[in-house]
Amino acid sequence: MAWNAKRKVGAESQKTYAAKVYSGFLDKYLSGENILEIGHRGSGIWETELGIVPNAKGIDLGYPGYDGIHLPFEDKTQDSVYSSHCLEHIEDFSTALHEWFRVLKPGGFLIIVVPHYQLYEKTFFLPSRFNDDHKRLYHAGTLLTELHNSLPLGEWRLRHCQDNDLGFDYTIPCEIHSEGTYEVECVIERIPKYPYVQQMMDEANSR
Repeated sequence: MAWNAKRKVGAESQKTYAAKVYSGFLDKYLSGENILEIGHRGSGIWETELGIVPNAKGIDLGYPGYDGIHLPFEDKTQDSVYSSHCLEHIEDFSTALHEWFRVLKPGGFLIIVVPHYQLYEKTFFLPSRFNDDHKRLYHAGTLLTELHNSLPLGEWRLRHCQDNDLGFDYTIPCEIHSEGTYEVECVIERIPKYPYVQQMMDEANSR
């Protein structure tokens, strides 16, 4: 697909959008027909923001049937679910992650981006130095732990996980808001629940 590297997407997504175009990230993970973008509006400051891809359906409070946690879509109907700088605002992260995963087709991708606490918060403790609505502090390990504890065992695989610090200025002190990119980016793929997984679970339950 021909992507527009200058597409006016969300403020945080914009920082690495061109890189995602040229690296093939969008082709690999966001080229399906049915795509949800959770928390698309974000702060609502930029009214001209577009979805992460042209056919992405923006899901925010006010979307019919969406209560901030539960999605008004059938199981296994979406090719991808994308969420940037949203999960850290959700108190019941486990139910939210379960919902995002529930609507994914096998072979579909869940793309989650959250602020990295060493790059954004620049503090070891809540409250966040720059956003008092953040419910948790993240690095790659804590995000993967939430996924492990929230999603069904044996039904997903990690396909990509990295710290994004593109353009980050490491000379800016803690009390000053960071410049550049300051996030963790993670992609998981939903896979079928193969029979061996049930065998593993039966063996574990028999112990």
